[in-house]
Amino acid sequence: MVESTQGLPLEIRLSAYLDGQLPQTEVDEIDAILAEDDDARVVFEKLKLGSEFGARAFDRMLQDPIPLDLVRTIKDVGKSENEAPKSGFAAIPVSAAAPRRPPAFWPKALAASLVIFIAGGAAGYLVSEQQDAAEAPLQIAAARTWLDDIADYHRIYSRQTRHLVEVPASEQEHIAEWLSASTGVTFTPPDLSDKNLTFQGARLLVAGGKPTAQLLYRDAENEIFAICFLKSDPVEGTTALTESMRNDIGLISWQKGNASFVVVGPSADPDLERIAEAVSASI
Repeated sequence: MVESTQGLPLEIRLSAYLDGQLPQTEVDEIDAILAEDDDARVVFEKLKLGSEFGARAFDRMLQDPIPLDLVRTIKDVGKSENEAPKSGFAAIPVSAAAPRRPPAFWPKALAASLVIFIAGGAAGYLVSEQQDAAEAPLQIAAARTWLDDIADYHRIYSRQTRHLVEVPASEQEHIAEWLSASTGVTFTPPDLSDKNLTFQGARLLVAGGKPTAQLLYRDAENEIFAICFLKSDPVEGTTALTESMRNDIGLISWQKGNASFVVVGPSADPDLERIAEAVSASI
């Protein structure tokens, strides 16, 4: 329960009512007001709509993918949780229970609630104005890129055992000739043994509507990594590495000359960026 809202503006009282923070005596009073006052009902519906709008937005935010850097940080912390902090900062103690708010609380709460009320009303207006159009929604999906295709392929082939590759690593010279001719990109399969990766072989894919090479590597933990590339509009030099993620798959891409490259692997692997840097410098 919060402090009594008696004497406060109706919007504040309705907001507390909506949140279930009123004593029963005031709940009964608000019920009576809503039953008799049309204007009060309009205000209440706007507040309710704004609250629902915010809740849906928050739910969508929680469904966004976790950034690669955060995933790797969590994994690194898990590996070193028994080590003493290196930053030199002492742990921050948990604070005691928060003291009772001073009397100045209500003016601040009033200002905040009015802002929320206005925002909620505006959201409700926009939603209601578009309600008819929502009955026949036009869904515009984000355009797929070749990286989306690569992620789909990797999710399938990385689970294969006997049929992981189309041509085995023992035919490395043939792989270079075959995929160079097929993609229009001249290359030599990089040696990544210093990154604890063993070359397994290759496949020819179609990504973004173009023939695409896929070189597959395996690490000591049996995780599969891939280097994929296709011919693209030429650029001068080499572009910066760009990270992205498709669920549990991490991708680090760049362009070099007339080709686009990407290194693919588990999104939680802290070495993925270093592998991409090594590939970018050698392929």
